[in-house]
Amino acid sequence: MLKFIEKGFVYGLILGGSLGFFVIPYKEVESVGDGVTETTYLNLIDYIIHLIRFSIVIAVLGALVGFFLYRKKSLK
Repeated sequence: MLKFIEKGFVYGLILGGSLGFFVIPYKEVESVGDGVTETTYLNLIDYIIHLIRFSIVIAVLGALVGFFLYRKKSLK
């Protein structure tokens, strides 16, 4: 049982980290006026913290999926 949960967690962590690069914004673009835009980039540590938080949430969901797959497999 523990193997299913660990695999789900690790796969979820990898998937969450990969998806986080595409989902989490690293800059904000604001229109100042007259066609002028201002671009503000996040600090690297702030971006990494958001990325880790997103990855952990997806990893916990992966562990839950692993747990339910184990239960489904053991009931057969």
